[in-house]
Parts: sequence; structure tokens; C-alpha cells
Amino acid sequence: MSENLISIQRYAIKNKLSTFATVKLINQGKIKTIKKVIDGEERELVVINDIADKQVEYTNTTEASTTNSLVNYEDQYYKLLAKYSVLQEKYTQLLEKITLQPM
Repeated sequence: MSENLISIQRYAIKNKLSTFATVKLINQGKIKTIKKVIDGEERELVVINDIADKQVEYTNTTEASTTNSLVNYEDQYYKLLAKYSVLQEKYTQLLEKITLQPM
């Protein structure tokens, strides 16, 4: 199992994430980090496991696909269109009643 250490910014660039999103994943415990002293400064580095990294990408894509599959936008569109048509018809009838009533 090969392990590499890279900075948070490089990890974000490698995985096409923002630095904020990467830090958020670190805080959630989805990305493993270690603290290491470099040039007298303590820095937090991301541990890259090739296998674990692929699993994180796989879970992110499956979560995205399941949320998209739960909402069928075409069905929702036609349901809203049907409601709109009913309301439009009621509105038209009300306008006709108002205009036909004697004052």
C-alpha cells in the first residue's frame, strides 16, 4: 500500500475540489491527515492512499447519482404544469364572472 503526503491545496487541485470543500471533508473525517514539522513549521498534510482515494471518489459519485435519480424532473415538470393549467382555468373563470356581473 503506497502512501504519499501532499498539502491540502494540492489535494484539492488533484481532486478538482475547492480548498474549503477539502477542509470540510477533513473535518468530517473522510480525508486522513497528519501533522508534520517542515522548516520549523507544523503543517497538516493529506495522506494519499491510492486505494482509499479511489473509494472516496466512488462514494462521492454514487451519492450524487442517487440524489439525481430520486428526483425525476420531467415528471415534476408535468405535475406542476397540470396544477398551473387548473389554476389558469379557475382564474379565467373568475375574470369572466367579474366582467359579466352588473355593477
